[in-house]
Amino acid sequence: MKLGFIQVYNEVNWIGYALDQAMMLCDEVLIMEGSQYANFLDIPERSDDGTLDVISNKEKEYPGRIKMARTTRRHDNYRFNQCDNLNYGLSLCNRGDYLLWLDADEYCSDHWIKEANAMMRENKVEVIDADVDSFAFSFKWRIDFDEADRASYVLKKVDGLRFAPTARPINAGKIVEVISGEKHHFHYTWVKSAARMSIRMRTSMRYPSMLAWFLDNWHKIELVEGMTYPSYNRNFTLHRYNGEHPSVLDNHPWRHVEDIRRFDQ
Repeated sequence: MKLGFIQVYNEVNWIGYALDQAMMLCDEVLIMEGSQYANFLDIPERSDDGTLDVISNKEKEYPGRIKMARTTRRHDNYRFNQCDNLNYGLSLCNRGDYLLWLDADEYCSDHWIKEANAMMRENKVEVIDADVDSFAFSFKWRIDFDEADRASYVLKKVDGLRFAPTARPINAGKIVEVISGEKHHFHYTWVKSAARMSIRMRTSMRYPSMLAWFLDNWHKIELVEGMTYPSYNRNFTLHRYNGEHPSVLDNHPWRHVEDIRRFDQ
């Protein structure tokens, strides 16, 4: 079995596309829905932006393939809750099954999906890694951080596999493949409304300075090729991107928007 795993909270602009993508990769998808921010009492526990309606429609479109569960809120630090959620998803897998960790705002290139599916069919690879490109303000601007991003997205359930904060796989398999180059992942990290971004920045327990950085800088950043800015933990550089995006996002309403911050005005 190939089990997709998605944690989601207030991602109405992304979750429908994420589920369409998951259906290309997975037999079933487990959605852990809700706020993981147990110590932020003013943040509603359930999505309230239309996310639940989108999921409900997708459940009808893909009958029997989407399973819903409430997110864990046992810990004050949301990263510990995230870890518990991942381990719960892993507990639904049998030894030899694949767990695919998917985010609502993270997408695979069409080439990556094709190659990953082929690898999983062969049932030999235990970990599939990918290089990640991150985007900010629109589909047209890529952000490069000081260090390259790479992450594990497909994990076969092997003896001893578990997750530890911050969602780090422990005792993952030894047979690792990296799908890189033009076959990579697209993370629409900062392609969000200011309201959604402020929640993310405010609730991070890893970098307490995130919210202050966001409030001071978000609307001051100019979209200029090669411009470098400091952020809460490392510098990033903006690069104009004119390449392809995953085809599942072809009809996304922001697909050809230059700067989504104009919607915040």
